[in-house]
This record gives sequence, C-alpha cells and structure tokens, in this order.
Amino acid sequence: MKPIGTSKNGVRVMYDPIRSHAATHLEDTPQLASLVAEVVGAMDLTGQELARHIDLGRVVGTSDVVEVDDTDDIVYAVRKNREDDGLVPFTKTRKAQESTYVSVHLIPQKDGSYVLSSAWIGTFDDDDEPFPQSADATKSSVAYWNHWAFVWGSQEVVSGTATTVRPW
Repeated sequence: MKPIGTSKNGVRVMYDPIRSHAATHLEDTPQLASLVAEVVGAMDLTGQELARHIDLGRVVGTSDVVEVDDTDDIVYAVRKNREDDGLVPFTKTRKAQESTYVSVHLIPQKDGSYVLSSAWIGTFDDDDEPFPQSADATKSSVAYWNHWAFVWGSQEVVSGTATTVRPW
C-alpha cells in the first residue's frame, strides 16, 4: 500500500499501486494523484464509505467518459485491472471533455485509515450503470452503455481484447 493523502482530520489514505482500480487511473492521468490528495485533504473522514465527486471550481483535466451515438466508431476492450467488468465500450471518434470534478471512492479500514478504491476526473452519474458483462449488471446496463463510452486511448486495455463486435 502506498500513501496518497491525509484528510483534514488526520486520517491516512492509501492505495494499492499495482492491482487497484485507482492505480490504473493514476497511471493514465498523471495530475490525478495531486488532485486526490487535495480532495482528501479537505475532507473529514469519520469511518463512512465515500463515493462522490467534488467540484474543485477550476478545470482540472478531462473526463474520459462521453456520450455517444450511432455515428461513433466504437470498439470494445477489457481495461487493465478491471477484467471483472468484461468488455467495455470505447469511442475512437470523440474527445474527452474538460471537467472541474474529481471523483473518489474511499473505503474505511479497521485500523482507522482509508483505502482509495478508485478515482478519476469527472463525476459519478446518478444513472451510472455497471457494465453489461459485469456480475453486478442491471436491466439498464446495456441501454446505458450503448449511449456512453470511454475515449479510446484514455485508459490502458488488456492486449488482444479489442473487438468491434458489440458483446451484448
């Protein structure tokens, strides 16, 4: 485990720098580590699990999940350290959008510290759905992910998994 920040009330936040979802996002977005440290440093962490987005009031980077339509060139691939999600959509025809938000998912530990499970630039959408091939997929997953996709090249994918055939 590697430290990434300390909360306003002195609680340590760590992450797995090799196998975690957070690690992949931190590798893909170099400025994200300092943004997470800034967000964590402004929080009081008191034992609750947190999954939220924070508006930093300035453009902090780009969100790599964008709305798509039938005109997009879509490919499907497995993201690094996210094999359980299955194939997810990527658009080759859209660019990432500027964002003022940083999202974090923080999980409390028995020793009082927290683990950063995931973090990214952009928001948690209220209607965000699990991926259609994941174990926690819902009835709405396919419809949702037919209209949203990651920007191709924004995240590392597992070699040899890319396909143009929609898997659902």
